[in-house]
Amino acid sequence: MNKTSFRLAAVLCALGAASQAQAVGVTFTGFAHGSESVNYSLNSGSTSTAVSAGGFTTLIQGGGPSFTSYCVDLAETISFGTLYTGYTSVGAGHVFANADAYADLGRLYAVAGPILDSAHEAAFQIAVWEIAYETTPTYGLGTGSARFFGGSADPSALGFAATWLTAVGSASGGPSVNVLDRQGSQDVIYAPVPEPSTIALMFAGFVGLAAVARRRKAKRA
Repeated sequence: MNKTSFRLAAVLCALGAASQAQAVGVTFTGFAHGSESVNYSLNSGSTSTAVSAGGFTTLIQGGGPSFTSYCVDLAETISFGTLYTGYTSVGAGHVFANADAYADLGRLYAVAGPILDSAHEAAFQIAVWEIAYETTPTYGLGTGSARFFGGSADPSALGFAATWLTAVGSASGGPSVNVLDRQGSQDVIYAPVPEPSTIALMFAGFVGLAAVARRRKAKRA
């Protein structure tokens, strides 16, 4: 942990042990490295839908470093630049269709490496969706209950995603992932920078600050 992260963590720890489940505001400012389109169908259906695949630059209300998050909820949407109140950091409390999702998402971070351009960003998002929604034993973008194809992501991003998904099965370790959850908006995962523990401390600290502000306001009243 660098000095900035250490100072941030120390300040947030000093604010008290507020519950991680408390809601805070989150803003998605844009795609971290651009995006590419991809088509998908779920549960082997014949109807396909086009979506933009890419990681979101994410900010917690009240300050702190930005980080990249990835959508795990194809059924919902978000708008860039909008402050969404009511997000909670649920850790491993999000229920995925795929029972192996948490472990395999961590392995995905391990095999993918740094994400620095739109093709790799789209590939990572597509792989996240495949892991989140696939209910058959094998990951495959063109087979199973979750399928991804075409769009501007074809062929480079789809190729990267397929390579990483093949490597996930033999990968060991990887960071723990966490989920930011909000009813009616896209739920997102984040890891590994800042570390999930640092984000949890950020949530605790901002909730603690809000509680202190409410108490001071009540005293003045």
